[in-house]
Amino acid sequence: MMIDVVKNKKIPVKTVLMESWYATQRLMALIDNLGKIYYCPLKSNRLVDDTGGVKKYQKLE
Repeated sequence: MMIDVVKNKKIPVKTVLMESWYATQRLMALIDNLGKIYYCPLKSNRLVDDTGGVKKYQKLE
């Protein structure tokens, strides 16, 4: 996985750019927990929550 390569090879990464196919909560949380910035488009049918769990997931539309 990309994260293992970055850690093992000590590649300096500040930002991650990825395709919408990889836009999962688990992967974005992992990147966020590493203190990195990430950019990826989201498909319009995705459910999102940017409140940290205060509100329910809502349609991106």
